[in-house]
Formats: sequence, C-alpha cells, structure tokens
Amino acid sequence: MDLWDNYKTSVFLCHQPLGDQINFAIISAQNPCGHLQNPSRNLLLDNHFANTLDSMNVPYREIVGCSPDLRFQEKSWAVLCDKSKAIKLAIMFEQNAIYWVEQGKLFLVPALLQQAEEYLGEFNPRQIVLGQ
Repeated sequence: MDLWDNYKTSVFLCHQPLGDQINFAIISAQNPCGHLQNPSRNLLLDNHFANTLDSMNVPYREIVGCSPDLRFQEKSWAVLCDKSKAIKLAIMFEQNAIYWVEQGKLFLVPALLQQAEEYLGEFNPRQIVLGQ
C-alpha cells in the first residue's frame, strides 16, 4: 500500500469532539515528505509548527492522526483557517497532504503529492475522543 492509500484510512484521536459547525484542516509537521523521523526531531518540528501558528494568530487544537489499528500515530493539529492557507502551511512544513473537514465531511487534499483531492466520508466516525 502506498502513502496516499495509507492516508485514506486514517483515524483521529482528540481530547474533545470537533463538531460539524466548523471547517478546519488537520496538519502535521512531523515526518516531512513521509519520511519517518526520530521522536526528538519530530518534537522540534511540531514545536516549530505550533510557534508558527501562534505567530500567525491562527487557532489550533491538538489531534493525532493514526492508522486504524492505532499502531502508527502522528501528532497533528486541527487548524482553523481556510483551505488555501492550510495547503501553504503544509507545503512550508514539507507535508505530502492535509485533511480538510468541511461541514463534517472529510477530504484528503494533496500538498506536495500530485494527486486529486478525495472525499473520504463523514469525519465523525473517524474521530476517537479520548476519555469517553
């Protein structure tokens, strides 16, 4: 299975449910270009991304993108911005793609990859709220 196909199966861990009333992007700064990094490098990338969002005054919330079996987990952020800004952020942090959630619908949107955007279904069934 290639990276794009793996991306299409992701589920998302969060501390509180993200409702259908807001549109947002799910972006990670970890593992640029799909190349696995060591945990300390990923932590540096993640901190730099959060600082960038702070400096841009863009609201964000922690979320973790995972394989369906939860074996692979990548720290990410639910970022409240428009889709074009989200794609620019993803490119700045060398990310292959982002997830875009619009009115509760989940899309996989390419950033660095040459792929067509894909609708993946409703976001809510892929959301795993921790502590519930």
